Amino acid sequence: MNAKRRLPLVQSATDDDGDPKRSAWQWIAFGTVAIFVVWLPLSALAVPIAARVAGAAAATSGPAGPAPASAATAFLGASLLALALAALLGGFIVGRWGGDGVGVREAALGGLAASIVAIAASWLSFGVALGALFIVVVAVPFAGLGGKLGISRKHR
Repeated sequence: MNAKRRLPLVQSATDDDGDPKRSAWQWIAFGTVAIFVVWLPLSALAVPIAARVAGAAAATSGPAGPAPASAATAFLGASLLALALAALLGGFIVGRWGGDGVGVREAALGGLAASIVAIAASWLSFGVALGALFIVVVAVPFAGLGGKLGISRKHR
């Protein structure tokens, strides 16, 4: 008796590792999600650390010292550091595991997409503040740098 022939229902394209090929826009979306997945817990850790640093600065400066300015600086610095680390890691993921033709540009676009989502959420929650645009200045270059580092680790 003849064996049954089965026709594939979906043609699947795979790369050298057997993984399905993904288009560049999917890697941009993965990078955006990776940035948020890392950024949110880091931000949650950064707030108490910044509060402790601001409290220590207020205790050493005295009652008439620049405590509000140092507290704002501590919170801003901790938040930007968390964003920079998250963008670096999100870009690294895109650069390292992205397919052929996926690299620094897609990693940076993932940082831009994460920035746009974060700015939109901020403006919807707290109103329009142009200071939120600074997120783009931090996220895009750090995501691009992460993509470059990921590419350098891809071919080892």
